[in-house]
Amino acid sequence: MRREVVLACASMIGCTGAFALESSPTVVDWKAMLPEVQEATQKEFRDAGEHYAVSISRTAEVTGRGTLEALVDLGSGGAYTDAMTVMRMEDGRPVVALFRGKDGMVSSMVFLEGASVMHGKAVEMVRSEHAIFSGHWSRNSDGTKFGKCKGEAYRWNAAAKRFDFSQGLSNKLTRDFCRKKRAEVTTH
Repeated sequence: MRREVVLACASMIGCTGAFALESSPTVVDWKAMLPEVQEATQKEFRDAGEHYAVSISRTAEVTGRGTLEALVDLGSGGAYTDAMTVMRMEDGRPVVALFRGKDGMVSSMVFLEGASVMHGKAVEMVRSEHAIFSGHWSRNSDGTKFGKCKGEAYRWNAAAKRFDFSQGLSNKLTRDFCRKKRAEVTTH
């Protein structure tokens, strides 16, 4: 997030103090960049646009760099899920974000999002943690009993310009995520 310093000047002689104003993230018009987004995703993922056009699902300022990142629907997926990836701006151009997984391998990633009666998957852009979170849960066949719930978190690594898997953050965000999902099952 960009910060601006504003000086409070009481006279032409000198300023008496300073305070910081937080400004909103730099606006990135991801929808206007859709042709570039589609081109970049189709180069990276062979099935991008397979069922329907690549589109912007949502945006958030996640990296702390002061620009909006995008969660992009790849236009492919399964019976109840959509395939998603994360894109960010680099040198004024949209690029597919890189992730370092549990195994230490670095690559782009596809996250699944959607739900059926028995299974669900979600991806969240967690601004407060500078992270991307992917959660998965299950229920019994009529959707009334909550089953397994897991998740993985990837925190922004500014030096490496990628999101790195974090076990500690995964544990924290998974607890919160699964508590919410469990509550949804018991209230419906």
